[in-house]
Amino acid sequence: MLTLLLTAAMSTWLSQKWLLENQAIEMRLMTLASLGETAVSLYEQESPADYHRWLRHTMRSQKFRGNLIDATGKPLLSRPLPPRLQHLAQQVAAQQKRVTIMQSPLLAVATPVQGESKHYYWIASSHLSPEHMREEIYMRIAIVLLAIGIVSWLLTRMFTRPIRQLQERTVLLGQGSLSTRSPENISTRKDELGDLGRSFDAMAVQLDTLINSHKQLLRDISHELRSPLARLQVALELARNDAGGKAGAELDRIDMEAERLNELIGEVLALARFEEGAVQARMSRLKLDDMLREIAADATFEAEPAGKIVVTTDFAVCYIMADQLWISRALDNVMRNAIRHTAANSSIEVTLTVQENRACVGIRDHGEGVAETQLAHLFDPFFRISEAREHDGSGYGLGLAIAKRAVELHGGSILARNHPDGGLQVDIGLPLV
Repeated sequence: MLTLLLTAAMSTWLSQKWLLENQAIEMRLMTLASLGETAVSLYEQESPADYHRWLRHTMRSQKFRGNLIDATGKPLLSRPLPPRLQHLAQQVAAQQKRVTIMQSPLLAVATPVQGESKHYYWIASSHLSPEHMREEIYMRIAIVLLAIGIVSWLLTRMFTRPIRQLQERTVLLGQGSLSTRSPENISTRKDELGDLGRSFDAMAVQLDTLINSHKQLLRDISHELRSPLARLQVALELARNDAGGKAGAELDRIDMEAERLNELIGEVLALARFEEGAVQARMSRLKLDDMLREIAADATFEAEPAGKIVVTTDFAVCYIMADQLWISRALDNVMRNAIRHTAANSSIEVTLTVQENRACVGIRDHGEGVAETQLAHLFDPFFRISEAREHDGSGYGLGLAIAKRAVELHGGSILARNHPDGGLQVDIGLPLV
């Protein structure tokens, strides 16, 4: 609003200034033209000497110059006209009406004047002062427009900068940084932007509270389930001994479900530790290619009963600083996820290369792939793509979430993409020693 008011005020001032300057120029032209009657009167009724004196004294005192020429175009004084005024004399003789020249700083007029017995042409000129020159006016306009532009830019920056800051904080909050709050210079303002900042803080606090309470509830439930689950497993072994071989299939089924529940609880608690920042990595120098071969060999035992194979290429020899427990768990989770979702009688391809001081692990399956819109959510906890992809009931949507946090704990990166030839590929990058 302030910018609009300032622009309107400056535009009004410029319009008025332009009008006044034009009026001043027009008045000067009229004055120069009217002096022609005086010149003819002095020349015919007084004497050429009086006319000459008037030109030298009166006209020059007003910083005017003038000449009378006869109908043939000859000046009444011996002094010739300047080239530009000669052209003006030719024009007035041809058009028989007033002709003007405005070529800063020159301002000139030529007009027909009828004497008592002869026809004359009056040629008069003047030089504009700097404040009346069009170039000067244009310069003023340019300066004013530049000033308006600078003020508008400053005002725009003053108002858009807080909005841009809030936008950046909103992105951080959306990425999971729940401690994000609006900058103090916004939240302490007493205007609408301040209200927006305080509303943002209230929303962030509520989100932080809700999500943390959800995480706490999940941790508490997981801890509480551990004890009855342990008692269930003990009771299961006692029942198996008492049954003496009877109901073996049913007891095996209970044992399998109890083990799956125990695995789920373990993964929930592991994820909770990552979320709390309670995982302390015990770093050591590891030979990544040897570790990856061992994990691939273990995965092969799981893949072979389903007619699937794990294919490893020639791994690049490389070393990393990592916690062996967590980095091996991350790689194992990704590899088992690939085994679970690759097509029957197909392969899982594992590669290890070195690029720009980073170890790059690629694990690809030959399954159906994932919709592009869902790729970014693959590493969210409990994310399930579809019932078709999880038809076998294995997996809880936590393996990739834990893998992502374990990789990031080591300063690495992990992302999923659809392979051009089909299937899903997960790429893991880890810094080399």
